[in-house]
Amino acid sequence: MPELHILIFQFFISLISASIIPAQGELVMLALLASGKYTAWLLLCAGCAGTFIGVSINWVLGRYLSRFQQEKWFPVKSSYIEKAKLLFDRHGRATLLLAGIPLIGDPITIVAGALKVNFGFYLLTAGLSKCARYGLVWLLYLGIV
Repeated sequence: MPELHILIFQFFISLISASIIPAQGELVMLALLASGKYTAWLLLCAGCAGTFIGVSINWVLGRYLSRFQQEKWFPVKSSYIEKAKLLFDRHGRATLLLAGIPLIGDPITIVAGALKVNFGFYLLTAGLSKCARYGLVWLLYLGIV
């Protein structure tokens, strides 16, 4: 398969994008789709696989590293975490459906880990929310949206 290295690249850029490290896996996917050289549904699958692992990393970070949130090296600003906690207090676990929104999504996933949200439920809702961004890119590329 000549595109295996591209799928691996899409996987890793999606993993990074879904974690707290700033990256734009969706733009990479759009560029790869626009080149016309790669199979769209394989790019989508690679992007979603990376996304699920990335949100899993965020949950683990929230679960085990939240006690260090006052440290300067902690990767998420405390003001974002406080806003995410307020959302959780107000709307409960349905807040995880907002995980795919840039800027607020990552703190929400960290807070979910810190609040010990059930991992299965978390992975399903946050993972699908973030994967929806890749689906949207595909639909935009096809001209459907």
